[in-house]
Amino acid sequence: MMKHRFEESGSRVGAVLFVILLVPAVRRMMESGMAFHMLLQFPLILLAGWLLANALSAQTRAQLQKWNHAGVTGLLMASMVLMFWMIPRALDLVLIDPTLESWKFISLALAGAALELSWRTAGMIVRGFFLGNVLPMMMVAGWLYIEAPVRLCNAYLSNDQLRTGSGLLALSIAGSLIWFYAFFIPVGLEDGRECGDGEIKQKRPV
Repeated sequence: MMKHRFEESGSRVGAVLFVILLVPAVRRMMESGMAFHMLLQFPLILLAGWLLANALSAQTRAQLQKWNHAGVTGLLMASMVLMFWMIPRALDLVLIDPTLESWKFISLALAGAALELSWRTAGMIVRGFFLGNVLPMMMVAGWLYIEAPVRLCNAYLSNDQLRTGSGLLALSIAGSLIWFYAFFIPVGLEDGRECGDGEIKQKRPV
């Protein structure tokens, strides 16, 4: 019962957040700078999609999982969407093409929903494969934005491009460290507990 209420409230928050992000004044403010555009607006749209997915019924989830075994399809789709929106040319076009702007919101929201539907069912290996693709992709994009001798996005200044690249690098490094901790540290702790239990059993008199 509590879980249902939490999911219902989460979907409402996601709907409100998505509507706020669509408000022209808010949208223009977030797209006024390249760092805000990529490092703030994109994650918030993903979050809105993630929260909106909580409104899906158990029956709908079961139907979707037939096409999303172990979360592979959803995570692959999300990674492809993120890859596309890291292309500098896409950032330029979205500012002058209302149709592409709409597809940006739709695709990122769907990617967020796909992450919510896939992350719980994906095992550590599938999650690692997803992060092992997305995090290096962010790192390469960040390095490219920093080291490029010219502006890659005509709509944004070089300093803004530099800040965006630094932000992408920082996020990719932080994500890699968190992933490393989540994947390897618990395994090491579990092995240590097993060794400790084995020593205790050996010392215990028969």
